[in-house]
Amino acid sequence: MKAIVLPGLTIESECDLEITMMVLGGRKPSADWMRSLDFYRSMWAVDSGADPCFESGMLPCRFVGDADSASTEALQWIKDNGVDISRFKRDKDLTDFQIALDLLSKENSGRERALFITGGFAGRFDHLWAAVISFLSCAKNIRPLGMADQTEGIIFLHGPEKLRMDFRKLPGAISLISFTCESRGVFIDGVRWPLEDVVLKYGEPYSISNRLAGGREAKISVGQGTVGVYWVWDA
Repeated sequence: MKAIVLPGLTIESECDLEITMMVLGGRKPSADWMRSLDFYRSMWAVDSGADPCFESGMLPCRFVGDADSASTEALQWIKDNGVDISRFKRDKDLTDFQIALDLLSKENSGRERALFITGGFAGRFDHLWAAVISFLSCAKNIRPLGMADQTEGIIFLHGPEKLRMDFRKLPGAISLISFTCESRGVFIDGVRWPLEDVVLKYGEPYSISNRLAGGREAKISVGQGTVGVYWVWDA
């Protein structure tokens, strides 16, 4: 089991792959939140995701984007520190994140790597939807692991898989969301409304707004399908 340590939460996952983190241009992760993370091997900044990197002093190894929304200060900092820059024209078909996913896949051709995202939440619904669907549909050598910031997060299970979540800070809600037509053999324990060997359907997202059952730990497993375990700190 690999430990993914976030402020207020430790996730023990069966994923044992090296982790790349991408910082996107949605709601900014706070500088303190960014500096607390050390579970990833490398970090990429995607366009205005360069700004929280700059503000936290966390230098990415690569910048990808058209640079239409990143601040001048962050871009200059990246250039001055010799970061590998992949810059593209603003008028293009793919989003900056989709291009970054393709570059990461090609860079790691022949080996699998896990990907974690921050800066992906908030903003416009179409941006969030495109980011999540692109994330879950990326190349086979990239394993979508999760996305989070100081406000909310989601970790993905690709069945058959299990994980344990140890909350040092009580979440406002925990939800299970199936991202495949059906996710079978789903279990969750340690919550007020546990589930045992159920089928979650993409078109019937009922397993939301759960709570911890007095303890600090939740255990989740999925036999088949892809399920996101979502949490929010204040519901």
